[in-house]
Amino acid sequence: MSQNVNETGLQGQTKQLMDGPLKHIRVAALAAVLVPLASVFAAPASAQDCFSGGCKVTGTVFTDTNHNGFQDAGEPGIEGVNISICLLCNGTDTVPTETGPGGLYSVFVDVPGSYTVAVLIPTGTQPSTAVVGGSAGVPDGHGFSVATGVPVNTPTSFGFFTSTASNPGTGTPGYWKNHPDAWPVNTITVGIVNGVGGVTYTKAQAIAWLGKVGKDKTTTMFSSLVPAILNGLIGNDTSCVSDAIKAGHLGMATYGPVGSNVAGGSYAWSVGEPTHQTLDAYNNGQLCAPHRN
Repeated sequence: MSQNVNETGLQGQTKQLMDGPLKHIRVAALAAVLVPLASVFAAPASAQDCFSGGCKVTGTVFTDTNHNGFQDAGEPGIEGVNISICLLCNGTDTVPTETGPGGLYSVFVDVPGSYTVAVLIPTGTQPSTAVVGGSAGVPDGHGFSVATGVPVNTPTSFGFFTSTASNPGTGTPGYWKNHPDAWPVNTITVGIVNGVGGVTYTKAQAIAWLGKVGKDKTTTMFSSLVPAILNGLIGNDTSCVSDAIKAGHLGMATYGPVGSNVAGGSYAWSVGEPTHQTLDAYNNGQLCAPHRN
């Protein structure tokens, strides 16, 4: 760890990274339980319109072959994509759903206004960011494409296209621990902030730490961050976890280095655990890059 990093400043940067459109991303077994923060409210219509079943959040998730943000003829919908919808986005009003045949999703809501829609980026794809249906689905760096200010009864669609990365497949911590010959580098630096600092480990040192995951949560973060870095270095798409990788480095700079005995019940881990879960899902091929064969 760089001893020149100011902890107070790093905590502020950590908060800024995590206080994005989605405050806490907890990805486990593709549950996609989301707690988005940002929502833009429109002038409400009569509440009775919604209680009578007239208000819904709807749209399509589709393959955007030409990357233009619109579903053109011949571009199919994508079925089975996890979606979360919320109004206040305070952790209590999130409605999970998934796309059906033709990539369609539709959720009836009780309150008029504008909603936040978060879509889990399908494996091996990148999101189109063109405006569709009055709202842009923007990749949030944690594996989701997020649209805010989505009015009720206004279809909002999300387009995804095949990643341009070679995507040879992601490896888990166990894979990288047991396959030293597959490492694309002989050293790896963890805890880099704004391109500087960090602790550099030899391949042997890093592999040794990958085998020591336990109650110390710096070992847990190390075990998800290092494989994510390696998975990107061999050509896998990291666009969906770019912010998570930055947050992982920042957490290790603030509370590390690995072996610093951070407890599971600590504030540090309450901040770091969502990042770990995102990186772990990525390493297991559940986000924008497929798992290795």
